[in-house]
Amino acid sequence: MACMKRFWADRNGNFAMMFGILAVPLLIGGGLAVDYINLSRQKSSIQEALDAAALAVTREGPKNLTQEQALEIAKQFVAANYPELALQVKARIISDDTVEISGETDYPTSFGGVFGAPMVDVAAVSRATYSAIKYEIVFVLDTTGSMAGGKLMALQAAVTGMIDDIAKENLPAGTIKYGVVPYAGFVNVGSQYGPVINNIGLVTKRGASWLDVDARAPITQSDLPQGMSRFALFHHLGQDWKGCVETRQASAKGNHDTEDTPPVASDPSSLFTPMFAIDEPDNRGDWPYPNSYLGDNRNPVVPGNTNNGDKINRLKRYGRMATYTYPSTLETSLLEVQTWRGVSMDNSPSQLYSNEADPKGPNYGCEIEPIQPLTDNANKVKKMVNQLYANGSTNTLTGVTWGWRVLSPGEPFTEGQPKSAKDVVKTMIFLTDGANSFGVLPNSLKSGYTSLGYLVDGRLNGATSGTNETLGTALDAKTLTACSNIKNDGIEIFTIRLEEPDVQTGEMLKKCATGPLNFFDAPSRTQLDSIFKSIKKEIMRVRLTS
Repeated sequence: MACMKRFWADRNGNFAMMFGILAVPLLIGGGLAVDYINLSRQKSSIQEALDAAALAVTREGPKNLTQEQALEIAKQFVAANYPELALQVKARIISDDTVEISGETDYPTSFGGVFGAPMVDVAAVSRATYSAIKYEIVFVLDTTGSMAGGKLMALQAAVTGMIDDIAKENLPAGTIKYGVVPYAGFVNVGSQYGPVINNIGLVTKRGASWLDVDARAPITQSDLPQGMSRFALFHHLGQDWKGCVETRQASAKGNHDTEDTPPVASDPSSLFTPMFAIDEPDNRGDWPYPNSYLGDNRNPVVPGNTNNGDKINRLKRYGRMATYTYPSTLETSLLEVQTWRGVSMDNSPSQLYSNEADPKGPNYGCEIEPIQPLTDNANKVKKMVNQLYANGSTNTLTGVTWGWRVLSPGEPFTEGQPKSAKDVVKTMIFLTDGANSFGVLPNSLKSGYTSLGYLVDGRLNGATSGTNETLGTALDAKTLTACSNIKNDGIEIFTIRLEEPDVQTGEMLKKCATGPLNFFDAPSRTQLDSIFKSIKKEIMRVRLTS
């Protein structure tokens, strides 16, 4: 008896005994928790499959399907895309534009058998309504010199991958259109819009009405007299215009530099001026010039903003002879071709910038692919994207404004749906890998040639001097103004900063985007693919009613 009393009184080993007693319910509870988590995941996967199947059926148009056809489409879609779920699928056409897809499956539990439930029935239902939404997406892509190599290849893969992912949505033909705006210091609208001039100097095709063919826009420009047709100069030099244009200047009739104002003849400032890279002086001492392509001996005067008479005199080195009288129209100037003589040009690669070797001449700075207007030919867009190459400096203002013009229904490009169309989603995806720069140089022109002319021309808020940092800030502000106008026009903007640590550029892109979730920071190019996939999911909003 004393031994028994000592046994019951002994407290040694109580913890182990209690743990042993409690271990079974703890183990069962933990197992049930695991079952619950797995069942939740299975339920989520089934819901995703049914949502996708419902959308696949609605794209075919419920009013065009029988109940049996809707069920067959849903079954085939789930079997092809979610074979691991082994779903029993049902379909029900609710109305001419709405379909309901349901599904269930038996899911084996790990610990439910303890309570007599080795299998659990998991079910879900999805209802989708057909919506005839159309999509217009423009890619505004930085193709400056810093994009060369791996960054550009990663960008090309991400853009074409997004297009391929959208193709898997099996949208009806004509539902989605893409446009592409490659930008650097300029954008290229396409040389096909320029006038056609025959070998005796006659215009055989006038050119696009939105181009400033006759040099009527009252812009300040170095070396070229007011009213001197740039197309005439290209012709006199025996060169073809490649298609790049300058940034418009504001006038009393509109802020043409940051707004999508229509180009009309009654307001010459609203027209688009073709680029013409002037013959810069030869490099002299500490004054570097990247684009000297004519002999300076005919006229050694350094170009700049002098009076119009000096500028007319400087045309001698472009071939102008003394008998030339200044024209007011393109046709007149070309009929006076006999007053010009041929000149020899140096088209050798420019040597000023270490990362550029572009040929000198009047097209210097236009080494960029032309804009791709909106099209539903996805293969054509992918081919164009894969042909992009890196060159030049950053000007985000020209990129976003031309992205807007691609989406706009008005000229220069007219492929966009009217603003009154309620069933169109317009989207701009805007990427840059660098900070805005004016290309400041220590020479008489104060910079290289940009879409805003030279720095001495004062076309950026009147500034005729400054640093790349201060001028970049001014370009950022202009870009943000344009972004605000674009968003007010009903266009959603996604922005991407690629491998660019500049804080100011990041802030500009955040503010440019439609909202905080529309801005993506990519410290590494390897993140681009997932970013474009995220943007695709946001654009292609799931149109589910339940």
